[in-house]
Amino acid sequence: MAARLSAVDWERRGDKAWSKAALLKEFFRRAARVADAYGCDTRTPFFDIADCVHPGIQLDQKVLDDTLKNVQGGGWDVTNVTPFILRWAALRATPGVELPAELEDPFAPLMVLFERGGGFHTENGEVNLEWKSVRFAGWRRRAADPALASFAADDLDEIDRAGSMAQFGYVMGPDGVPREQ
Repeated sequence: MAARLSAVDWERRGDKAWSKAALLKEFFRRAARVADAYGCDTRTPFFDIADCVHPGIQLDQKVLDDTLKNVQGGGWDVTNVTPFILRWAALRATPGVELPAELEDPFAPLMVLFERGGGFHTENGEVNLEWKSVRFAGWRRRAADPALASFAADDLDEIDRAGSMAQFGYVMGPDGVPREQ
């Protein structure tokens, strides 16, 4: 997980805002399901899920420090959530720790979000994803939402195409200008 985080290109791309919003909502859904299952007492969806599920999970400090250096381009919010992602990966790799099969990896959609082009930032109760924002108030109510059907690049690209068409009337390119049709 440290290698995946370190490999992310943190330059933000507005043309992926709609799929990133869908992935963020999927993260909220999964985090809410875990929070409900384990009685996690948190008001924010960005919390140390591993600590709630299995307190005391340790993380190699050098791995954390090195990864934090590599994710600084993602911004303050990415830097703050990185230890939670790494601790979750450490929990999943801990021998003898079994997690309920019906609970999906909460951080998987967040990782795909990052890999689709940079991070995000929070402000005024919203997660800003360039051309799209997602409110995180009420994120716990997303536990019952249907799961995102696919993380496949083609399916996520279609979400972006449709979102851009609906919002702007054209397909946004990575540079923020209309893409040639």
